[in-house]
Amino acid sequence: MNLSDRNLSDDRLNHLMSVAPQQSIILLEDIDAAFVKRIEEKGEGRTSGYANRVTFSGLLNTLDGVASSEERLVFMTTNHLNRLDPALIRPGRVDVKQEIGLASRSQLHKMYKRFYPDQTSPRAEEFADRVIGLGQRKSIAQIQGHFMLFKNDPSGAIENIGNQDISLIKMNELD
Repeated sequence: MNLSDRNLSDDRLNHLMSVAPQQSIILLEDIDAAFVKRIEEKGEGRTSGYANRVTFSGLLNTLDGVASSEERLVFMTTNHLNRLDPALIRPGRVDVKQEIGLASRSQLHKMYKRFYPDQTSPRAEEFADRVIGLGQRKSIAQIQGHFMLFKNDPSGAIENIGNQDISLIKMNELD
C-alpha cells in the first residue's frame, strides 16, 4: 500500500487492512516519507508530492485496531530508522527490526549466480573478488543496478567493475 496515494484516507486504509485476506503480507514502503510535508512549488500553488490524507494517528489506529490481525504480516521499509516516531516502532507494533546492509562476499557470489544461472562458481567468485577489491562495500540495489546494465553479458558485468564511466564507480557519487 502506498500511504502517499491521494485517494487513500484513514478510513480507506482501515477498510483495506480489514479486508486483506488472512495469511497475507502487506508492504508499506518508505514509511519514513509517508508523513513528510513537501514544500509548495514556487509560483504554481501546488505541492510536489506526499499530499496524502492518511494521518499518523490513523495509521497507528489501523495497526492497533480492529483491522489488525495475527494472521497478517505487515512489513514497513525505511531508509532512515532514526526518523521514525518511537510510537510507530514500539514493541507490539513492530516485533522485528531487520537491517539489510551492504552486500557481503557471499551475497555478491549468490547474486551473480542467480542473475547469471549458467555461469560457474569461479566466475561468481571472480565477480565478488573484484567488487570487494574496489575497497568500498556496495548495497544490494547497487549490485542489481550493475547487473541490469549487463543483462545478457555476464563477462561484461565482471570486466566493467571499476570502469570509471559506468556502473559501480558512478554509483559512489550517490552514496
